[in-house]
This record gives sequence, structure tokens and C-alpha cells, in this order.
Amino acid sequence: MAHRLSRLAIVDPEHIARVVALYERRGLLERIDGDPTATAAAWLSFAREDLDGVATLIDGASYRLGYNAAYDTLRHAAEVVVQRAGGRVTSAQGGHEAVFALADALVGSVAPGVFAGVRAGVSRLKRHSLEYVSDNPISVSEADAREVLQWARDGVAAATAFVALASAPRI
Repeated sequence: MAHRLSRLAIVDPEHIARVVALYERRGLLERIDGDPTATAAAWLSFAREDLDGVATLIDGASYRLGYNAAYDTLRHAAEVVVQRAGGRVTSAQGGHEAVFALADALVGSVAPGVFAGVRAGVSRLKRHSLEYVSDNPISVSEADAREVLQWARDGVAAATAFVALASAPRI
């Protein structure tokens, strides 16, 4: 996937502008000044390192922890994309949804589905159910955890290619 993103930097500026405007209105997106490339690269390095740790958790049969960590790594990859584009999602309610929607708008046409759909929505809701105590606890299988780990790997690959773009889209 990485080579495809770097070769085809096709984006829909109108779609990006609509998504940016939506999350700015909701107070979930801040624009940042300067060159965000170094910060994005540092966080991308952390996300790459986390992939190995997540695999270790899953290999050790810690499926709930592995699922949560894989989800967080996928989210961090989305945050890297938004950072590289000149934005930062706030920690307010709805921030996870916002970061996935923004990252999808920025890389969606050349890395379809990496930060959207089931990957973002279902994993976010399941992670929420795993993270917070409720009257209806859920469980996670090894297959569930490995699936989200693969999604995290795909997200890190898309973020790696996006950070490497000479002229990445800006928000």
C-alpha cells in the first residue's frame, strides 16, 4: 500500500474541506502552525514500535489488552496523518471519530477503508465496551485481536506513506 500512496497522491480537496469544517465547528480540530512533519514522524516511530508490543500481547493470549492496544495504534496512525496535514484533534468527546474521519479524507482515495467504515466504527465501539466497565461485558477472541492488529499495520503503512509525501495535503 505504501508505494501506491506515494505514487498517486490523489486527494479530493473539497471533501477534505467539508470534513475539516465539520470538525472545526464541533471544536474537535485545531490547526497547528509551522512544519508538523517532525512531530508526525516521531509519533509514527512510536506507532511502528507499538505494533511489535501488540503482537506480543496477542501471542501471550491477552486478547482484550491486545485489541485495545491495536485500536490505539490504529488511532495513533490516523493522528499522524492529521498532524502531518497541519491539524490536531482535541481530546473532547467525539475526538476518536473525528481523527478517523479526517485521516480517511486525507488518504481515503488512495488507501481506501484504512481509516474508515468497519475499521474505525466497529473497532472504536468495541474498544469502548472493553475499556469501560458496564453491565454488559463483552469478550474478544484471538481472531478479533489479530484482525485489529492487521488494521493497525495497514494504518501505520498508510501513515508512513503520507508522512513521506513531498507535498502532503494541508487542512
